[in-house]
Amino acid sequence: MRIATLGNASVVHTTRWVEHFRSRGHDVRLFSLEPAPEGFTGVVRLPSSALPGALRYPLAVPALERALAEFAPDLIDAHFVPNYGLMGRLAAGRRPLSIAAWGSDLLLGARGLARLRAGFALSRAQLVLCDADNLAQAAVAAGARPGTVRALPWGVDRARFRPHGERTPGLIVSVRMHEPVYDLPTVIAAAARVMAQRPDTTLVVAGEGSQRAVLEALAARTLPAGRWRFVGRVSPEDMAGWLARAEVVVSASLSDSTSQSLLEAMASGTVPVVSDIEGNREWVADGDGARLFAPGDAEGCARAVLAALEDPAWCAQARERNARVIEARGDWHVNLARIESWFQALAAGRALPAMERA
Repeated sequence: MRIATLGNASVVHTTRWVEHFRSRGHDVRLFSLEPAPEGFTGVVRLPSSALPGALRYPLAVPALERALAEFAPDLIDAHFVPNYGLMGRLAAGRRPLSIAAWGSDLLLGARGLARLRAGFALSRAQLVLCDADNLAQAAVAAGARPGTVRALPWGVDRARFRPHGERTPGLIVSVRMHEPVYDLPTVIAAAARVMAQRPDTTLVVAGEGSQRAVLEALAARTLPAGRWRFVGRVSPEDMAGWLARAEVVVSASLSDSTSQSLLEAMASGTVPVVSDIEGNREWVADGDGARLFAPGDAEGCARAVLAALEDPAWCAQARERNARVIEARGDWHVNLARIESWFQALAAGRALPAMERA
């Protein structure tokens, strides 16, 4: 197939997606207003500006239409509903259109004008990919036709994210982006409480985002010197290394569909301590694979981290349980093969097969 993927080329999940379908022998070209990482090829950079996204993305549609006419794809594969999904809707013409929702685009961002853009885009799509049940419900509520919606997590590469080597005693990691929805101030406040009780604990914070400088300043004021590090954006290989070494991964996200970082932690044998929100509860429960805490509750987060660190027998059970769940429901290659079959059906003009649970 010739697949035209529309998405943010600077985001690792986009490039990983494109690389997978290329590895399957498909001709995939990525169309993006954002720059791709150095060395990543096959990207058509679309014109951008400093205008708000509600204008910036639609204004790039004429350039996208010209580029699509030259590429002649069998399928348009758009990621993030109100911007690239909208562009796909406007530029697809008679071509099959798949739109992938990423969570915040519908769970948080689909309000007012953004909701109108999302509904306009989703109503045209022949396939709407959602990585969790709550996101699928939000897609239908926003305007997707129920028969086009498929709830399936992308999954995790189990060859990369796996237990290996020795874990570092007391190592806690955070791997979420430095944006308000991920509530890293709660993670830092909880880490301060844990460190006050356990002198062996350290915190490593991976990721980037608009709040990084503020968060580093907060950590410097709050946490003991020498027991925390911000390591910035890391490669998938380095992320897998951190997760394989850590005892606990903490996420205080205020909203999520299926968290890719949660699946990577589960596959790596890192015990998750995560906020008690619907997207996380599709994979774990308090005491069943993870420790949960109320969103925004730093004291509850600290108690959950300590409960995990102080109960190695339970942690061993959680690791075994999580490995089974990932094998059964969260294998990247198995789940992406299902998505590939849906793409092939659309490209061939066939109806989508009925959805079966992963």
